[in-house]
Amino acid sequence: MAKLLFIQLNEYELHGLESIAGELKKHGHEVRVLLPWFEKSTARQIEAFAPEVIGFPLVSAEREEALALAQSLKSRFHALILFGGVDPTFFPEVIEHDAVDMVSRGESERALTMLMDAIDRGEDFTGIPNLWVKKDGRVHKNPVGPLIEDLNQLAPPDKDVYFSRYAFFRNHPIKLFIAGRGCPYSCSYCANKGLRELYPDAKKYLRFKTPEYFMEEIRPVIQKFGAKTVGFNDDHFSHDLHWLEQFLPAYRKEIGVPFFCAGRIDVMTEEKARLLKEGGCYSLWYGLETANEAHRSEILNRKMSNEQIRSGVETLHKFGILTQSYNILNYPGQSFEDGLETLDMNLRLKNDFVVSSLFQPFPGTELGEKVNRETRRAGNALPAKRLNYFASSALEQKDSRKLENLQKFFILGFRSRWLRKALPLLARLPKNPLFDILFLLSFGAEYGRLHRLGLWENLKYNLSHIRTTYLRRKAKALKG
Repeated sequence: MAKLLFIQLNEYELHGLESIAGELKKHGHEVRVLLPWFEKSTARQIEAFAPEVIGFPLVSAEREEALALAQSLKSRFHALILFGGVDPTFFPEVIEHDAVDMVSRGESERALTMLMDAIDRGEDFTGIPNLWVKKDGRVHKNPVGPLIEDLNQLAPPDKDVYFSRYAFFRNHPIKLFIAGRGCPYSCSYCANKGLRELYPDAKKYLRFKTPEYFMEEIRPVIQKFGAKTVGFNDDHFSHDLHWLEQFLPAYRKEIGVPFFCAGRIDVMTEEKARLLKEGGCYSLWYGLETANEAHRSEILNRKMSNEQIRSGVETLHKFGILTQSYNILNYPGQSFEDGLETLDMNLRLKNDFVVSSLFQPFPGTELGEKVNRETRRAGNALPAKRLNYFASSALEQKDSRKLENLQKFFILGFRSRWLRKALPLLARLPKNPLFDILFLLSFGAEYGRLHRLGLWENLKYNLSHIRTTYLRRKAKALKG
């Protein structure tokens, strides 16, 4: 039996990690997850567990922080350091860093099972598909193996890696699941297109677990831990009408917990909306992104009209399903006036909730790569900012400061007509910490209302999130 320890630098359940843990445990290996900001001593936990491999599941925002931590662990422990997730998938060159021994690209259940089996048997693992392996000064760059097209072949995701250790996840009133993998669309700011291109021979990139299999995954979690609401975190949960017809009646009969999900608003139909409502859906999230149709189509490659969005929102409202829109600010070419019009469109649509984020030029996204190429050709480099949807944007253009300020007030401007009128003035002010605090407060309040949390439930969650995400992280960083 080999041991793999994941060190996670955010406070979210990672469905891919849960799936890997379930598959590895099925094959007799031991898996644990540590969140450093929840631990008194990460080093003591690593020493006690004594893993052969320490893995870092990463998005681009966490790369530099992970490298620094990996470097410190490398000098103290003999474990191999593995980087995986969406960022190393598109930037496997991170293996050139002294701290990194391996990179896993794409879906990793099969690759990591083969890796841990080889370690357990003392065999060579430099030729495993999906892995880049550094050994004796050479990097073995293996191609990505076949896509896992039948998700029912995998072991059920193992939520115990989170729930057994952290009450933060175990006691949370929202329990999260994912029904499938993949997305059929190619939005330029999203990594889905790049991920799909890793598997050019795949017959079916968008895949769903069978309703029976998925129910077997959900049922024991709800029975053991309970839930006030359930969240389905798929990019496009409402894609397949036939699947909804099979799954939702069974879910309502056997589980019956109200749920929220995400879907593509331009293909919403009355038949889908009715099934969702009857199955227990109370809220659907969708990407509006911008009110500018030309920008949405030509820059963001999101082919939907304002009329299609309006029709989809009205269809959901007709069946009593609340709508929350996602909106992007400071994407290339966006003006402050475009941002304000996006806020106003949300008001006209009568969306129930809104959230806005700041564009980030992430590796593996078509728009991110385009921005990076153009910046390099201009002889510049993007500002060395931590890539964070809600903090600041790495892209600097004419209205960037005003759009960053607008993002901080987007929810408040949506909720208050008086504040909406003041936004042109507020956006011209210098950035300051008060704006960030107002955003966090408004975001926390919106989160609680959307997910039907009581005042104490919402306050408890957000205080815990602030403590771990900001205060403990900052304190440990200062200590080195």
